[in-house]
Amino acid sequence: MKDQGSAKIDEAVIDPEAPWKVTLRDWEWPYSYEGSVSQWRFLLARARTRDPEAECEVAAWYQDGCKDNRGRIIVRKSVKEAVQWLRRAAEHGSAPAQNNLGIVLGNGNGARKNVQEALFWLRRAFRGGNSCAGPNLAVTYRENGNFKAAVRWFRRAVAAGDGDALVELGIHYYWGKGVRANQRAAVKCFRAATKAKNISEGGRDDAFFFLGIAHLEGRGVRKSIHNAKKYLQRANIDGDHSAAERMLEKLQP
Repeated sequence: MKDQGSAKIDEAVIDPEAPWKVTLRDWEWPYSYEGSVSQWRFLLARARTRDPEAECEVAAWYQDGCKDNRGRIIVRKSVKEAVQWLRRAAEHGSAPAQNNLGIVLGNGNGARKNVQEALFWLRRAFRGGNSCAGPNLAVTYRENGNFKAAVRWFRRAVAAGDGDALVELGIHYYWGKGVRANQRAAVKCFRAATKAKNISEGGRDDAFFFLGIAHLEGRGVRKSIHNAKKYLQRANIDGDHSAAERMLEKLQP
């Protein structure tokens, strides 16, 4: 028996010009590090000996802030200080620092945006074996309008086993951004992502969300409101996927 009824995607939920915005989350927490003054002093002493691992960790403490177990601030958040220490660590060969510096310079969040330098450090990180640098290169290219380069780097990340990149590649196939639209290929990516081992919790939820959208529209898969609801409910299983929640509200009789 065929499902009855239909629904259109609300552009307030998914922007067809930038559908990947659905995958963005606000992960900003205040003072996520907890430590002690003695730990901080020891870490700084190591960093001042040009130890790239310690320099990278100092940058993280500045970027996220740090309190002790009584809630007293040990290190105040400072993007400026974080960038300075990331740059030192990157120049001393730390691939994680090169990756993180590329992200900060690429999005200009608290630092002067410099896309070319961001790409430089992300490529260095990728060559240094940092697995996050590939998809971060893809995102940087995409945010600056080079969708073809973004697709190329998402494919490389998928080949390296990155499940979150599968979701992003599927989005590009589904909406035809930087590649010829191919909804069947997109659905294949989303399905593979739901079963991927190397994927974030949010990435898996997004894979279920986009499978729901595909079933809702009947693109790349047989149209089924029943299956659309099932996948959207799975995407919002923890109650933290606002886009899935809004689509489910639209599908209520």
